[in-house]
Amino acid sequence: MENKEDLYKKAQLRLTDYLEARRMRKTPERYEVLKTVCQMRDIFTIDQLADQMQEGASFCVSRSTLFNTLEIFAAAKLVIKHNLVRAGLYECNIEPQPRACLVCEHCGMVRRLDKIEVTEFLSGIKARQFLVQQPVLYLQGTCRKCAMIMVRANSKKKKKS
Repeated sequence: MENKEDLYKKAQLRLTDYLEARRMRKTPERYEVLKTVCQMRDIFTIDQLADQMQEGASFCVSRSTLFNTLEIFAAAKLVIKHNLVRAGLYECNIEPQPRACLVCEHCGMVRRLDKIEVTEFLSGIKARQFLVQQPVLYLQGTCRKCAMIMVRANSKKKKKS
């Protein structure tokens, strides 16, 4: 695994190539957002990114700039945009690899499942007449916290009956 500085340099080169190929501006804000994204190694929301930017960035970036910048990053395949629940969730994708995510249908929690067997299975998937570029598997269900809340609610209903 590369360190965060090497990861950022690799991402910076990919972003520069992407922006130049499309004649888009290479703004310092985009590179500052990219640097912060490279430091966030888990799935994150716009709010979490904004908080991280306020803590460590040398200047403030508006939420609309974050949304627009992440859309550019998604198009450049620098991040993965997970469209699962109430809000968009993002994940750094500088080093593409198969991913499996657990998604709670009740609270919206999304967590990456790091099982070697699942990763090996996803990396081996081939489809006829289709080139799989980024295998992502979503396992939907109920997280432990929500399951406990539901059990308690059901037991209270039974006591009242």
